[in-house]
Amino acid sequence: MAGIRQEIRRITRDGSSRVACVVRVESVVALSPGFARVTVSGDGLDGYREVLPADAFKAMLPPDGLSSVGEPEWDVNGFPRWPSMSSPPVPRAFTVRRFDPAARRIEFDAMLHAGGVVRRWLDRARPGATFGLIGMRRDFYPGDGVTRHLIAADSSALPAVAAIVESLGPHVEATVYLAVDDEADAALVPARDDVRVEIVPGGSPAGTGSPLERAVRAGERPGGRVQAWLAAEAGVVRALRRWALADLAVSIDDLHATAYWKAGLDSDARDEADLVRYESELATGADPTDPGVRERVELEV
Repeated sequence: MAGIRQEIRRITRDGSSRVACVVRVESVVALSPGFARVTVSGDGLDGYREVLPADAFKAMLPPDGLSSVGEPEWDVNGFPRWPSMSSPPVPRAFTVRRFDPAARRIEFDAMLHAGGVVRRWLDRARPGATFGLIGMRRDFYPGDGVTRHLIAADSSALPAVAAIVESLGPHVEATVYLAVDDEADAALVPARDDVRVEIVPGGSPAGTGSPLERAVRAGERPGGRVQAWLAAEAGVVRALRRWALADLAVSIDDLHATAYWKAGLDSDARDEADLVRYESELATGADPTDPGVRERVELEV
């Protein structure tokens, strides 16, 4: 029976929802102390066809001083470039929360880091402002025959957790461990009868031995076939991944582990370091559709 890894690989290889376009802001609405809901639309979103929970994209945000990004040009490898801009767009990753294919409209939740690039952009973004959107990266699929889901994440992955929980069918059991910067943000995760959400106080942790890791280790050990979805700081995810494979005996085929951030590096520096490792992986013949490649790049495992 196919697991999350195999399914993500299959869907990514199909490539039916590759999107690279300019989208226009329709609205920005406060959701909670830590998040705002952004609604955007664009004709280029008609390429987004097979919609899955926690689909992710890169927003190419206009640099400070600008409110919009124009149409890209395309290089020989099919990658978008913005050569007409004096400063390049700033890439930041987000998760799709809603998609209306008829209106070609996406909603996503943006985390509000005080003084961060996203916060500064949100402060100046008005209806009609534009940015580039490149996607979709597949981050979740319910494996065939899975009897229970284990989800461990921090605030950076909260929109993805909300999308995953929302997608689970009736009577699908899941346990969610969520380390949040503000407990009010946890209300963004919808309530489900068979989903237990444990809030881990103290904010989004980093490194080995974090409160999030301790909470997961101390939790119940479900029987049956468990699918584990882990998303937080790189050191936290690395430790949880080791534990899930060795102690909980989760199959590697049923595990998805991703680093949403890395302590000591800002997003730009981390992206640059990851790109070097990714290109090195591809140079050795690695399959770019294999989620394991991304794990090795982000977690250095």
